[in-house]
Amino acid sequence: MAKNVTIKDVAALAGVSLGTVSNYINGTRTVAADTRARIERAIEVTRFVPNRAVRTLRGNRTHTVGLLVPDAGNPFFTEIARGVEDLARGRGDVLVYCDTAGDSERQALYIRSLAEMRVGGLIISATASMPPDLGDLEAVGTPIVVVGGEGMAMSTSRVTFDQRLGGMLAMKHVLELGHRQVLFAGGPGGELVIQARYEGALAAIDALGNDRAVLHRVDAAGRSVRERSKLADEIMAMRPRPTAVLCGNDLIAIAIVNTLVRTGRAVPGDLAIVGYDDITDAQLAVVPLTTVRQPAYQIGASAAELLFERADDPAGPHREISFAPELIVRDSSGQSV
Repeated sequence: MAKNVTIKDVAALAGVSLGTVSNYINGTRTVAADTRARIERAIEVTRFVPNRAVRTLRGNRTHTVGLLVPDAGNPFFTEIARGVEDLARGRGDVLVYCDTAGDSERQALYIRSLAEMRVGGLIISATASMPPDLGDLEAVGTPIVVVGGEGMAMSTSRVTFDQRLGGMLAMKHVLELGHRQVLFAGGPGGELVIQARYEGALAAIDALGNDRAVLHRVDAAGRSVRERSKLADEIMAMRPRPTAVLCGNDLIAIAIVNTLVRTGRAVPGDLAIVGYDDITDAQLAVVPLTTVRQPAYQIGASAAELLFERADDPAGPHREISFAPELIVRDSSGQSV
């Protein structure tokens, strides 16, 4: 059986004291460059793994960042996670990626577990069931950053995106194309932002004074491709049938596009479709998708930036970084009707 390498072995090989190795590992005191190099070499040779749990038990934070999202299967949140992880890795931190599925109990369980792990910070995508004790977590030394939650009263740093304006841009686009029977297709997972997009679409009708325009709403029963695809058949059976559909996100839109094309319908001939998020697959879809772009990677990187600001200066002011929506017009919405 291989020998269990300890900090004593590292110290002996590096020719330094146990305290010096401990100071290097825990960052409790500055270690000279040449000494640091010897310790790093000794760790590499011995393959020593520091016991971070011991540091945590002593009341310190781990080099871990928690990220909670409502739908980890959505590539939009994957890109946010990549933005967070790239900045975290630069600080030597590890990302713990949690899918709450929009469930408040699951969210509370993750938050409690991550707090018990003494994570270095939490980034939470805003949902309709935001925990009321975020401030309490910061009070005990866990910095918090919220992604989204526009209009919600929260004493945290956050990254926001004008979801309502994004919905208005999408609706304005189809109205200008001549559509008057419009459907909004939503679904579970991220209900807070999808509702804001829907409200923005409603506001666009009033803002543009289109009295003849009608906007109805239908939601997918679940997050699976099959449940999203069922919306296509429901939409085509509606009377009067909508001529355009605004989707709560790109995954819903792509599922509808694929189902329509597979069953011999034309997009945008039979139905114009607009998505939301501009994930990579939106441009690569069988009918390239018109959508509202959110810069997911930049949102994640900005959230990490704010988080590390709070970690480095817990008493500093909370800060907000905002992003504006952009309509990306492709083939799925077509020409004027």
